[in-house]
Amino acid sequence: MANMKKVVKKNQIRRNLIMRALLDNKQLSLTDLKELTGISLPLVSSIVSQLEDENFVEGVADIKIVQAGRPPSIFKINGKAGYIIGIDLGRTSTSFIILDLELNLVLEERKKIQFLSNDIEVLDSLKKELDAILKENNINWKEVLSMGISIPGIVQGPQGRSETYLNFDGQNIVELLEEKFKKPVKIEHDIKAMTLGELNFGLAKNKKNVICVNIGYGLAAGLIIDGKLYYGSESFAGEFGHIQIDVNGPLCYCGKRGCLELYCSGKAIAARVKEKIKNGAVTIITSKKDFDIEKLDAKLIIENAKEGDQFCMEILEEAGKYLGYGLAQLVNVFNPELIIFGGRITDGEEFILNPVKIAAIKHSLVHLNRNIDFQITELGTSAGALGAARLAANEIFEVDHLDPASLI
Repeated sequence: MANMKKVVKKNQIRRNLIMRALLDNKQLSLTDLKELTGISLPLVSSIVSQLEDENFVEGVADIKIVQAGRPPSIFKINGKAGYIIGIDLGRTSTSFIILDLELNLVLEERKKIQFLSNDIEVLDSLKKELDAILKENNINWKEVLSMGISIPGIVQGPQGRSETYLNFDGQNIVELLEEKFKKPVKIEHDIKAMTLGELNFGLAKNKKNVICVNIGYGLAAGLIIDGKLYYGSESFAGEFGHIQIDVNGPLCYCGKRGCLELYCSGKAIAARVKEKIKNGAVTIITSKKDFDIEKLDAKLIIENAKEGDQFCMEILEEAGKYLGYGLAQLVNVFNPELIIFGGRITDGEEFILNPVKIAAIKHSLVHLNRNIDFQITELGTSAGALGAARLAANEIFEVDHLDPASLI
């Protein structure tokens, strides 16, 4: 039985190596595949033939070969063989991504709905929404190969557990999702999904050491170390927002005092403005006829800063300084080449990014910060869904998760 499992695993690794080589190089001959994967030519030929039969790979016509009456010897992935779904469950909206088998973008949609509930019926609502999206795009569920879902809160992606949302009496959420959708499913913490999106589709592609910062309702950071997403011993790495910057500061919901998130997250920025307005701060926000202090959020503050409200500019600048101070600690520890900022607060980059850079450089060691590149994501709000989709595609294209070293 053990030998049989080893054979199955070895065959999966070979298939994935071939699929990844085709993904990265678009078109390859059998000889090219042999050279790139280290798999013998007879085995390459056999696996490619099997992948052709399954419709995952197709031959590419070469006029010289066709005229000679020989079958195609150049192969590529058949993008239409299936689709991969990525979903980013946000606190106010949800992003949906559909990729084809070549990882080309087929659909990108963000809806003002959210599925973050611990009522198991939320899975039915999510299924209904996906049914509608697939129908609108003429995609059959049979064509969906796998799904990835990004979730905020406390999440252990590799273990299939979410403690904050989609927590149904501690049940393994992946098992429940796979039962509901009848598809392979992966889940991931939202910041790690965002980081995977940047690593595979964004500014972190081909980079080795990167920090990805998500500044939204909360605050978190994903770490790319030596070209790979870093998880930590129990998959909880990245709780950047809970670095303590004031031992006597306000109480955080985590139970500690003075956490960074209390000073520069979207939630903190809104709370700071509300407090100052109640204490008499002068701002154009309060002069607007539809102003409601209870509905005030970071988005509104950024909009008013762009309209020239000095009060809102100063609040955002202050948040940027705190964020830069926190990042300086990560710079000193991880020595990154690039820091990428994502999340809704980056809409106000002109007010936040410069204070972040100045504070990060001011409070970190000069020989560690002199070559850092600070960038706003180019993926917008799609990074998390893209990362979740790429994680779901791992069963097809990656070998690291199969532990090839165990076969040596």
